[in-house]
Amino acid sequence: METGTMSKYLLGTKMVFSGKIYVLIAAFVAVPFWIAFNVFDQLLFLSPSVIFYMRDGAWPGFMLSTAVAIFTGIVVSMNIYALRHSISKSLGSLFSGSSVGVATSMCASCSSIALFLATSFGTAGLAISTFLSNYQIHLRLLSVIILIWAYYSVHKKITASCSTKI
Repeated sequence: METGTMSKYLLGTKMVFSGKIYVLIAAFVAVPFWIAFNVFDQLLFLSPSVIFYMRDGAWPGFMLSTAVAIFTGIVVSMNIYALRHSISKSLGSLFSGSSVGVATSMCASCSSIALFLATSFGTAGLAISTFLSNYQIHLRLLSVIILIWAYYSVHKKITASCSTKI
């Protein structure tokens, strides 16, 4: 890959994360999501002390949930940058990809609260929790793909404001 092509793809990210406030926003979004995903997946225990335990076979889910948390922080930070700099006037197009990606991943993470779903919603809750448990990795992969699409779309909007027509 040429240097010019690579710098074209990183231009929007460099613009956003050259400001420390956007790095902090990304961190303050990504860390709580990472903690929540790992608590829901029963990898991180907060009581009586903080314990992180990786079971056999939990690596794919852990890696995907970490990627979702990181991409969520990046996309939210870039969306805030785009809104502050009035790059796009439509709020729906900015936040749709990140909100769908987060919602998909959160649903994939809720397999550990299946008992709550089953008791609250009966047979439908049991069917939903079974579906989420069986397709957890697939849903997280879908979340990563949606967040990459959201990153691409907001990156395109940020860099389009920099281009000039000759």
